[in-house]
Amino acid sequence: MKTIIFNQKQYDVPEKWEDVKVGMLVKSAELSELLGDAPLIAIMSAYTGIPLQQLKSDKSKEAHEVMDTMSFIAEPYEAKPETSFEFNGSTYSCPETLTSQPFEDWVSVQTVLHNNREHQEQSLPKLIAIMCKKDSESIDDFDLDDRAKEFLELPMTCAKDIECFFLHSLRAYKSVTLLSSTQNEVETIVLHKVDELQNTMKTRKAQSGLSFGTRLLIGYLQIYLWWVRKVLVKSFSSIPSKPRKKTFKQTLKKLLNKKRGKENDGNSNS
Repeated sequence: MKTIIFNQKQYDVPEKWEDVKVGMLVKSAELSELLGDAPLIAIMSAYTGIPLQQLKSDKSKEAHEVMDTMSFIAEPYEAKPETSFEFNGSTYSCPETLTSQPFEDWVSVQTVLHNNREHQEQSLPKLIAIMCKKDSESIDDFDLDDRAKEFLELPMTCAKDIECFFLHSLRAYKSVTLLSSTQNEVETIVLHKVDELQNTMKTRKAQSGLSFGTRLLIGYLQIYLWWVRKVLVKSFSSIPSKPRKKTFKQTLKKLLNKKRGKENDGNSNS
């Protein structure tokens, strides 16, 4: 961190991704919602604590010094899958696979993702609190909200590495599920994902403060998604369904009928 004087006050400014805390990331997402088309100012305010209005109205070179110090944000952090981290003298780890995760934890994760589906960054500290615990610890051993509040001070890099592992595992799990699904199940899953994207575009377009260019781009994406869905429906309709396997009763009935036919032929010949 680098100490900078801005408007006659001292502020600590991060110089690399490792300096950024989860709480800064959450605050950045909240401010970005308010500013719409000015995400850079939102990030500068959230990462430094400098009031938003002061940054927006600054006419000196101090804001440029802040921006130069935070030049690392020009290169997005490349997360790598990790299953454990050290924080405040304790080791926290998560299960190696989703299937080894307690069912209660899995339900809690799905609940958090659903409740924050439009504000994913806000769910990050609580997701880490659910997935990563101390040795022999269960979700009933601590207050989830308190643990999530503690993790606001967790380096963003640690949180993103854990999130990366979780997302990779989730995609792998969904891929296996998809491969083992029937045609109707595959069709339902794929079309549902397209519908989710369409709803996201619709919600985004309805937000105020968007520029004309952004609205135009969203409009093009909506048309494209409509076309993709139409092609998918047509494609699924053209795939012949696999013939249903005969049940045991059907097979047995066929064998009995065949046997009766032979017996009748034998009786008629005699």
